[in-house]
Amino acid sequence: MRRSLTIGAFLFSCAVAAPAAAQPADTAPLKKGEIRLTYLGNAGFEITDGRTVVLVDPFLTQFARWTKTGPAPDVAQDALYRPDTALINQHVKRADYILITHGHPDHALDAGLISRRTGAVIVGHETAANLARAWDVPDSSLITVLGGEDYEFGDFSLRVIPNIHSALDHKRYQNNGRGIVGVAPRGLHGPLRRKDYVEGGNLAYLLRMAGHEVLIMGSMNYLEREMEGLRPDIALVGANSQRLEIHDYTARLMRALGNPALVIASHADAYGDPNPSAAALADRKKFAQEVTAASPKSRVVQPTWFEPMIVAARP
Repeated sequence: MRRSLTIGAFLFSCAVAAPAAAQPADTAPLKKGEIRLTYLGNAGFEITDGRTVVLVDPFLTQFARWTKTGPAPDVAQDALYRPDTALINQHVKRADYILITHGHPDHALDAGLISRRTGAVIVGHETAANLARAWDVPDSSLITVLGGEDYEFGDFSLRVIPNIHSALDHKRYQNNGRGIVGVAPRGLHGPLRRKDYVEGGNLAYLLRMAGHEVLIMGSMNYLEREMEGLRPDIALVGANSQRLEIHDYTARLMRALGNPALVIASHADAYGDPNPSAAALADRKKFAQEVTAASPKSRVVQPTWFEPMIVAARP
């Protein structure tokens, strides 16, 4: 059974370990008020209180690219981009809900197949729903949102937060001509081409579970007015170098959120690269330093793939 990291004495590491061979998931019972977060790579997480399992942007397929002889060629925009069923089956044993922040393949590629296999309900915007429909996910397993909703689910509640995508291409993301913005239409049929996975808008989420409030981001950008007044004790923050395109990104976010107790870096694992560059490692360290400078009492974690983290009950 995999070791769980208990977040009481919060730990910080600049290193990200390569994914281990298939091992049983940590299924130890959680105490009242505890939640368990398991990093799935990129912006993906599994979050559970022991009753309900919520996945965020699961993208296990990213690990298929990294072979013993080096990275396989990236999938071309016009080529079919197929979810890796072996990796999905290895690392996803159960899911009740899947939260999708936007429709790019590193966020939405695997969701449809996971939903079909587990029965999980996908929450996301119209593009996320249409991409899931392409994999024959029925409407009974879809909750389409716009941003602004605040839904009660019994064991947890979910606030849907309007958000904005990272400023790619030197702030020319919206006019870069690469065809990665826009809305995916109905009527698609999987497997899809890479270019079918367009953004379709961007969302963040505030997940309230077992007394915790977890802010979930899938991009290195945010609408400050939508973050102001939120008080998560756990923040999954988009943390790769694209954040540097945004003015005072980390400090403004920490202030808006009231200095979360625990900050977990997301979307900063070099897309599954088991041998990240020195520049990537330095950037991870820089992000942690930014958080510490802006919010000295916050603890920063650079998560390890597939290693469960148990967060104790809030005082």
